[in-house]
Amino acid sequence: MNAIDLLEKQHKETLDLFEMLEKSKPGATRKQAFAKLKSSLLAHMVIEEEIFYPAVSAAQSAGEPVAEGYEEHTGARGALERAGKALADEELFGVRIGVLAEMVKHHIKEERGEIFPRARKALGGELEELGDEMEARFEKAVKAASPAAKLNRMSTQRARAALENAGA
Repeated sequence: MNAIDLLEKQHKETLDLFEMLEKSKPGATRKQAFAKLKSSLLAHMVIEEEIFYPAVSAAQSAGEPVAEGYEEHTGARGALERAGKALADEELFGVRIGVLAEMVKHHIKEERGEIFPRARKALGGELEELGDEMEARFEKAVKAASPAAKLNRMSTQRARAALENAGA
């Protein structure tokens, strides 16, 4: 599957989960939906940070938008963790999942407007192969215990590399 098509498919699934969670009540259904959101959103960040963003940066100097993507992911991981701690609290969870949803919607808008057009232009035919690699990595990341810790450690380094790559 084309890398951008894969990311867009995951974006839709994530937005659908947010819609469901924003209407949910405390209980088992909310916990299950949140667990799905958390694992898939973190795995999505893994494939963007480990594969997609570096490929875009290497093919075309997309420094600032890519560096911003890393930073937005870092913020979203913190908001995701906070929302998870409020699962049983009706009002607090509503606020936290709403904030996280807005962060993710903003991030998707920026990817669609800045990163995806650059990727289409710079990577062209490579997007199919890249998508296959991303799909395989996504499946492994979904099963990983805690991809967030590794992503957090690497985020600043990767953002700096994206900015330096743009200046080259």
